[in-house]
This record gives sequence, C-alpha cells and structure tokens, in this order.
Amino acid sequence: MKTDFHFILFGLLIITFIFGTHSLGLCEENERITVEVNGRPKKYDVIETKRYEIVEVENPAVTPAALKSVAEQAVADAERDAVAHLNRTLWFTTGCFFPFVGPIFSQRHQPFMPTARVLGKSPQYVAFYYDAYKVKTKKLQFNWALGGCLVGAPISGYLLIRLYRSTRD
Repeated sequence: MKTDFHFILFGLLIITFIFGTHSLGLCEENERITVEVNGRPKKYDVIETKRYEIVEVENPAVTPAALKSVAEQAVADAERDAVAHLNRTLWFTTGCFFPFVGPIFSQRHQPFMPTARVLGKSPQYVAFYYDAYKVKTKKLQFNWALGGCLVGAPISGYLLIRLYRSTRD
C-alpha cells in the first residue's frame, strides 16, 4: 500500500511539472499594447525574461533592409552566445540520471537570458536576440539531454535487471 502511494505521488509530480505552468496561466506570450497618454498613443511591448516587463517602444524609421541586417546580426550573436553559455555536462547528466524525464525537462526549462549582451541595442535587435537565443538554447539542451538518455537508459535497464536477478536468487 505504501509503495502504491509513492508511485501515485511521483506520477502527480510529473504531471504537475509537465502541465503545471499552462494551468497556472503562465504561458509564454509576447504582446504589444497601445495606451493613450496625454492624448497621444504610446506603444508598449511586453517582453518575457524570467518575469514580465513592459518596455516603451519608440517608432523609429527602420527600413526593411536595415531590419533584416539587424535580425541577421542578432540571430548570429544569439546562436554564438547560446553555444558558449550552454552547460553541456548538466544536460547530459540530467539525461543520464533521468532518462525519460530529462529531455522533457530540457524543453520546459526557460534559459536565462544574458541581458548584458543587449544593453544599448535597439528594441528590434533585443527581440530577435531573445527569440533566437531561446530557440537555440532549448535545441542544444534537448540534444545533450537526449544523448544522456541514450547512454543512461541502457545502463539503468542493465542495473535494474541485475538487481531483479539478485533478489530472485
């Protein structure tokens, strides 16, 4: 009876971990809001980091060509920083010790955004940088956790079989 309770509790914890943030209304959404201040409309962006912040957006005259070069530069910088800042050992061992939960956790984990890299940059650069950094970091985290899962699952299976056989003899 006591082991059944532990399995039920463990199952509830996993379900809460996987679906918990969506049920609490903490979904990831970026939005632009317009508020009238002193008779003039002002635009604000809600930017997601570890908490929500509202940042005023000025209407710069940005040409599509300039925006494309800003986007390309921001994406290149973000991907380079994501590769440099990733803790490969952490995600590999997470995949090894938690073979099936590790890759799922790597997709649910929100990476820490390096705010020092975007100080003094345009709002367009910041938006492209954060999006590209998040996508690249989650992809790398998943790949390393999956690699750990591919190593850890057979080892865990072998150890469980050995444990089972030793208790049967």
